[in-house]
Amino acid sequence: MFAHSPISAAAVVLLAAAGVGCSKREQARTPATATVPTVTISATDYAFSMPDTIGAGVVRLRLVNHGPSLHHVQLVRLAAGKTLDSLMAAMRNPGPPPAWARFVAGPNAPAPGDSSELVENLAPGQYAVICLIPNDRGVLHVAMGMARPLVVSATGQPSAPEPTADVQVDLRDYEFTLSTEIAAGTHTIKVVNDGPQLHEFFLARLDSGVTAQQLVAWVHAGMKGRPPALPLGGATGLMPSDHAFVTLSFAPGDYALLCFLPDARDGREHVMHGMVKQIHVS
Repeated sequence: MFAHSPISAAAVVLLAAAGVGCSKREQARTPATATVPTVTISATDYAFSMPDTIGAGVVRLRLVNHGPSLHHVQLVRLAAGKTLDSLMAAMRNPGPPPAWARFVAGPNAPAPGDSSELVENLAPGQYAVICLIPNDRGVLHVAMGMARPLVVSATGQPSAPEPTADVQVDLRDYEFTLSTEIAAGTHTIKVVNDGPQLHEFFLARLDSGVTAQQLVAWVHAGMKGRPPALPLGGATGLMPSDHAFVTLSFAPGDYALLCFLPDARDGREHVMHGMVKQIHVS
């Protein structure tokens, strides 16, 4: 049902501005801006270690890869009455994901021994946390036990505001569109799925002289040996109109933007439809 990748609704921004002439008592009632909470998810071959319950709202998910293999975090929000076991049973059947399973982005794959982060607004509910990256025999990590349930609970408190992005990447059928060229340095990127189907944003820094297409060829050859690029993370599958934020540091060089998710019409990975973009950072 789910092909591999190498790898929400907008938050309400709190406005706390005191008007001219308001009293000290009124100013005292103005809420302070909340800090975005961080939830750390540790990945090994083949398991996740993380809290069983986290608060809803804007949250930073930090994936730390302690395993020798690539891992990512794909969240799936489950409809009422559905469980992780329901999802695992559905995955044994061919075809698209069931309507009661809503994909929600998580941090895409960093290099082994490294970490990646993603900020998004999580709605309350029951979730599954899975890894859809395959091993060198093509078996998805989720089928090897890399799955666990997660409860996202309402906190009753105002959510933190979303980050301020200086770059936007729009995901469409089948391309990546950047709002501006990326220069060396640290950037907060708003990743928006502006297409009609599920897409991901996977970023890797290419080795000198390597092209994005050569990286795709390495993945399709079974990801054997040293990769010709350094995985940096990004965002796993986002539903149409959803968005998330990733903050990344760019050194000068060449980078690949990739989507390995399967097409809703023919099942071929989106990279095979041309959803590959190579950029140069100077």
